[in-house]
Amino acid sequence: MKYRLLKLLVIGVLTGSMSIVAVGCGQGTQSESSTDVSDEGAQEEAVESVAEIDYANINFDYADEIAKMKKEVQVVPSAADIKLSVTDANQTTGLELVSSLDDKNTTDYYLNASLAEDELVFEGDIKSAKSSTAGELEVKDGSVSYDPENLNISKLKDEVITFTMESGEEYDVHTLPEEFPELSATGDGVSEADQGVYTFAVDKFLIRLNTEGEIVYYRNVNCAGEHQIENFAPQTVGDKQYYSVFVELNPDYRNCQGGFSSGYYLVMDENYNDVEEITLSANEDENHTHGEGYLDQHEFVMLGEDHYLKLSYTKLLVDNLPDGVEGLDGGNTAYVWAGIMQEVKDGKVIQEINTADYPLLYESAVEKIDYANSTDEGVNCTVGENEVFSLADGIMDYVHVNSMDYTLSDDGTVDKLLVSMRDQSAVYQFDMASGAMEWILGGKASTLSGYDDYTRTRTDDNGTEFEALTFGQHFAKYVNKSEDGTIDGNAVVSVFDNETGSAPFITAAEVPTLTRVFKATIDTGAKTAEISDVIDGTALNEQSDKYHIASHCGSVQYTSNTSVMIGWGLHGVIDNIGAMAPEGTISDKGYDDLRIGSRPIFTDYNLEDGSISYEVSGIRNANEENSEAFFSYRSYKSEQ
Repeated sequence: MKYRLLKLLVIGVLTGSMSIVAVGCGQGTQSESSTDVSDEGAQEEAVESVAEIDYANINFDYADEIAKMKKEVQVVPSAADIKLSVTDANQTTGLELVSSLDDKNTTDYYLNASLAEDELVFEGDIKSAKSSTAGELEVKDGSVSYDPENLNISKLKDEVITFTMESGEEYDVHTLPEEFPELSATGDGVSEADQGVYTFAVDKFLIRLNTEGEIVYYRNVNCAGEHQIENFAPQTVGDKQYYSVFVELNPDYRNCQGGFSSGYYLVMDENYNDVEEITLSANEDENHTHGEGYLDQHEFVMLGEDHYLKLSYTKLLVDNLPDGVEGLDGGNTAYVWAGIMQEVKDGKVIQEINTADYPLLYESAVEKIDYANSTDEGVNCTVGENEVFSLADGIMDYVHVNSMDYTLSDDGTVDKLLVSMRDQSAVYQFDMASGAMEWILGGKASTLSGYDDYTRTRTDDNGTEFEALTFGQHFAKYVNKSEDGTIDGNAVVSVFDNETGSAPFITAAEVPTLTRVFKATIDTGAKTAEISDVIDGTALNEQSDKYHIASHCGSVQYTSNTSVMIGWGLHGVIDNIGAMAPEGTISDKGYDDLRIGSRPIFTDYNLEDGSISYEVSGIRNANEENSEAFFSYRSYKSEQ
């Protein structure tokens, strides 16, 4: 298999004529041949690329569809129709009193959101109030101001506040929602230097938990129904704190395994107030002309105030499959899900990269590569023992971008873009301005070497073998990036390597899932990658009697030598089986007891002494009715 090495020559001219050869991905133009350029005032920068760029430039616009669906998807529940209400000083979004799941229950009501150390104001015509923890509460002018006891998962206790109204009604208000997941923690505890807050989402609960086990914040978004609510993450912008979470809009564009979604990102401020809804921005660049689009749940990054990195999966009919890759009717066309990555500042698209611009990626894909039989009309899929129709399947998910990271240029825009692509089993670095694909770590088209001791022989969907450093990896980030967004010297990259087995969603597997995390030091001069600080999930199993594997999703942060934060994502055969299922009901090769609760949600690991400092596991609440798997897409750790 041969790949072209291109040299992209970007020429900016202050005076005289201008030509750009082999183009950038921002606002540049493409020319078939160069013309004479005045040397006076010219600045040249050559950028080598390991892949030819052939712009797909397929227009789309989902603005009307998005506007309609935003009105239909509820992220704040309706308050209970009673003579009692609740607020706080910050007007926290989602803080409501909601009714019991039992329609016949007219006495029990529940806080839908809660913030630790937050004084709540209950208003109505209150006669008296009593807490199951604090006893009698003061009533002043028919209202009560009270800060409930903080919830701690070491002993998750529901505080009940009983309100008696002047009219005689009596309401029991619970601080713990009926569907809240059953969480538990183990481990020796983190050091004082490693204290912080964990952020994750499970069963449509947004949860922030500190290293002492206290629930700093929760919000119940089950009002969204079957729409996915995922990737709850802290976002630090200068000295300001924000939070983001993905909200699915169009479930028809979710494939049968739920591997990607179409929606928007909800941004909350430091007080957990909803402040913005982010979608893919329209772009007028002649190489990337399109309207508004959906975002995908895998990644969203706040770079600054009104400055974002966005990711979309958009279905396209492309016509640039390379020779040797068969498309529809034996030609070079196919229906694919393209990964569109854009930088937007002050409402304007600064730079954009579309995976459909790189013919190499069709050839180097390891999954979803049946381009000749691709279709946008949907196909029947087998999920476990069930056959389901999926509109999103049949469109080839050949890249499956699942993480992005960046370095910054002197002007504060994105310089390098680090991209993990699951269905390529590889990590890529792009030069954002030119679009040059600079290096590839892993996969069938790797441009780096030096990691043979860490590979396994795997096969793609066509049965072609290749030496795989990663297989189905989910998450790649720069480890040694400075606060100013730059890297001095070789880039060090962390990778959550799922090492997905052969059949993660069914009852048997020939190849086991062997999840691990590691660092890779990239030497672009020598074209090598040095692997270090490897943590094998299976090595942790004996420490906590859990299975540390993830067929999909997951995350890792090498915060310090004594704190490596590992979010264990999804393993289908585990996370779809109820906690009460008999032991041994379902298995993956090497694992015998795959039920909800047999895997942790996340692990805070001490790399220095090889011990688990803190690990949180969970099982689905018996009151929760949810057709989705029980898992946290990612888990994050931050200082606050």
